[in-house]
Amino acid sequence: MSTLLLGGASEEATDLRVRSFIDDPTLRFLGTKRRASVTEIIVHETVTRDVKTTLLVLRRRRLGAHFVIAPDGEVLQLADPVTTRLEHAAPHNVRSVGIEIVNPVEPRFLRKGLPWTRVLCGAWAPGGHYVLPTAAQAEACTGLLEALTRARTARLAVSRTWRGLSGSRLAMGRATGSERPGSGIYAHGYFRHQDGAWPVLYAWLRLEACLPPEEAFERAAELASGNVRHVELGSFLSDLGPKEQRWTSKSPQS
Repeated sequence: MSTLLLGGASEEATDLRVRSFIDDPTLRFLGTKRRASVTEIIVHETVTRDVKTTLLVLRRRRLGAHFVIAPDGEVLQLADPVTTRLEHAAPHNVRSVGIEIVNPVEPRFLRKGLPWTRVLCGAWAPGGHYVLPTAAQAEACTGLLEALTRARTARLAVSRTWRGLSGSRLAMGRATGSERPGSGIYAHGYFRHQDGAWPVLYAWLRLEACLPPEEAFERAAELASGNVRHVELGSFLSDLGPKEQRWTSKSPQS
């Protein structure tokens, strides 16, 4: 068990391993003072191969993220999302939390000995191929989304609304209307670049369909493969019960 720092207060984050800028001051990203309430979460993937390079690239480009998820599933908190605005996903920076998953994304960036071992073929992916995050990263992102959407403070209220979901179809690329600030969970690829959609799909299968980690990982890989731009979730939607009964936390899988 660990905690997140939200608005200066500690929030329980079940089963997550969190190391924050309080524990390690070298992680701190300063940004600017947050003036608006937080209503959105944007999920990114870095196109890098390690945490050190990720932090270096973000700083060099004068960008940031509130959380970075390492290959082993450790969550690094770089700033308090309630009090600190960081530049990561214009035009959503004013009201959003940024989550970066360290992932090469494209097979051409893989090297021998790296922890990413699976690549799927999907029409939505850059170049038609996508490097899957590690199972530990997928589960850590899910746990972080659960904690952030559960937390409620005077200036943090992110609804568990899936912005890429239209009817029974979840976008794997551009999602209509997602370029406009609103409320809920977004993949960065819904309105810019091509990252974040697969981790969001996995999180939906975990949090809404309540699949166990291993099954969610395999189903997400299967659903996102092939000539698809959207994933059909109708069979899962028809089986959903009350939302409060859907989420059962699990320890991250390696």
